[in-house]
Order: sequence, then structure tokens, then C-alpha cells
Amino acid sequence: MSTRPPLDPRVAAHVESSYPHNLDYKVRGGALRPRWKLRRRLKRLLPLYSDPLESLLDLSSSKGYFVLEAATRPGCASALGIDVHEPDLEASRAVAAHLELDRARFERLTLRALAESIDDFGGPFDTVLLVNTYPYLFFGSDRAEAVAADHAELFGLLARVTGGRLVFSNRVDLSALPRHIRARAAAAGLESAYDEARIRAAAEAHFHVEPRRALGKIPLWLLTRR
Repeated sequence: MSTRPPLDPRVAAHVESSYPHNLDYKVRGGALRPRWKLRRRLKRLLPLYSDPLESLLDLSSSKGYFVLEAATRPGCASALGIDVHEPDLEASRAVAAHLELDRARFERLTLRALAESIDDFGGPFDTVLLVNTYPYLFFGSDRAEAVAADHAELFGLLARVTGGRLVFSNRVDLSALPRHIRARAAAAGLESAYDEARIRAAAEAHFHVEPRRALGKIPLWLLTRR
């Protein structure tokens, strides 16, 4: 008889249908079952992982799917997700406990805090995900202050946590950012500091940059550590 702890219905509802909906998934029969928007995303992102995948870091793990999925792979020794939104972290930990995925870990950390103590978390990591998160690292959000309004500094931190590949899918032109982020940029006087040329130049100081076909309308780059 299985001793798997039951999954709280509130947790199940949170991961199945809460913002962002392109990361919704179900937990059924001891397995992760991504919903259709997430399945489309997986089809584009999973082939960019290191092969074999030995460790994974998700730098904005949200409801935890990518970390949990990595932890189901026999060859993946560790999978870490960091975020600053406690309800998502709590839900992710509950799903990991329910599925008995001991190699999945979720921590409330910023990129800077992680980079400064990366050895304590088993890094640098084989594959790192940074998806729909870079503008918030640069400008901040209602949930967290900016990590650094400096592309060179940000990519220096990203290089410290990445041992192999960084899968980068983010808006890289100011005009493409959501209105509330553009408002933060204007308030901080940083409108001229955010564009693709500056971001790519900072990335190329540490990574080989290989643009791939966009993820929806958002650029997708495969960055390999130099």
C-alpha cells in the first residue's frame, strides 16, 4: 500500500488553475500532467536541456513544474527552483512531498543570494531556466526589488549559477514589455538602458548565444557557458 501523503485540494486547485496559466498542470495517479499551454512550452524548451540532464535550476520556478519534472529523471541528481512568491513555493513543496520527489527543492531566494552561496545549493547547475523573468531582475516588481539595473552585472550572476546551458526566453526590447514594467522603467529613468543589443552584448561576455525560433512572440536563446 502506498504511503504517499495526500495532496491538499487547495494545492491541486492552485497548480491546476492560477496565474500564470501557461504553467498550469494536474497531478493525477502519482504523475505530473501538464495542461495544453504548458505542453506547448515544454515542446520548445525541453529539447534545449543538456543531454543527459544532470542538474536543473529554474530561476523563477512559479508552480514548480520544470523542477518537479526534472526530479523524475533518474540521471538528474538535483533540481532547484527559486522564487519570491510564497504561495507558489508552498504549493511546489507540497506537490514534491506528495510525489516523493526528494531531489526537488524550492527556496525563497533572489538570483544574487543564490549566486553568492551557489556551492551550498549544489551548483553551478547543468541546465538553468530563465523564462519571462529577466525584465523583473532588471526593473524589479511589486514582489521584489530589482536584482541589478545593469546587464553586465546580471549576466555575471547568471554565469555564476550556470555550469552548462542557460535557456533564456525573455522580452529584450522595452517596447515589448508589459505596460507596468515600462512604467517602472520610466520612473527609474532606465528606458534607454534596456534593448536587445545591450542584453546580448552582456550575455556574450560569458556565454555563446544561439538564437532559436521565438517562444510565441518572445525571443528564445540558448546560451552555452564559455
